Amino acid sequence: MKHKKQKVEFIFEQGILQRSFYLRSTNLNIRKLTKLFPVAPTFIIMQVFRTRKSFLKAINKKRVPDWFVAYVPFRSTSCIYLFDDKNRFTSKKVLGQVILHEMTHLYTNTLNPNLPDWLKEGISVYVASQIFKPLISTADWKKITPEGTPFGRVSWKVAAGHNGYNIAGLLVMFFVRRYGWKKFIVAIGRYYSIRLSIKNIPPYFGEKFGEFIADFKKQFVK
Repeated sequence: MKHKKQKVEFIFEQGILQRSFYLRSTNLNIRKLTKLFPVAPTFIIMQVFRTRKSFLKAINKKRVPDWFVAYVPFRSTSCIYLFDDKNRFTSKKVLGQVILHEMTHLYTNTLNPNLPDWLKEGISVYVASQIFKPLISTADWKKITPEGTPFGRVSWKVAAGHNGYNIAGLLVMFFVRRYGWKKFIVAIGRYYSIRLSIKNIPPYFGEKFGEFIADFKKQFVK
């Protein structure tokens, strides 16, 4: 599908030194993401802050975890806020992954803004190659699946504290390996008007949810 040309705007707080990297990385990411998604945001605005204080003020939050350095508003298809934290962005590779992660949220929200948090985060983690742990501990798995369904009755805030980002990324990776990226994206895009559960996805491809989860656990939960 041919995408309309996107407008991109950057707002840098005074003192940001890597402006050219942000511009170059964003343009490269647009090329990658327009190949992955059948839809694209028409306008992207990226605001980059030099201090945590100004970052928190912009996103209207008083406290966030130390690792929290980027933010896309709920269902937003245009806005990205980034704190240029030198302690977290130890290399251009790490910064580039964060930029790609947040940009992926805009494309996912354009595709289907009603997807659950775990799936949005899982897609971004997968696309940005941020799956850093190939295995899931039994303790973390039990925390996010209290009733046998991953992320079923657990808030994203709680899940995030139990390796939730990595687990969500592994689940998306497993879906893609099993069904293919294009078919997976088409499937989740179809559930625009209803709340999508992970239980809905395998049956869409003619597979029982229990069999899917059993295979996933066999490979990743140790």
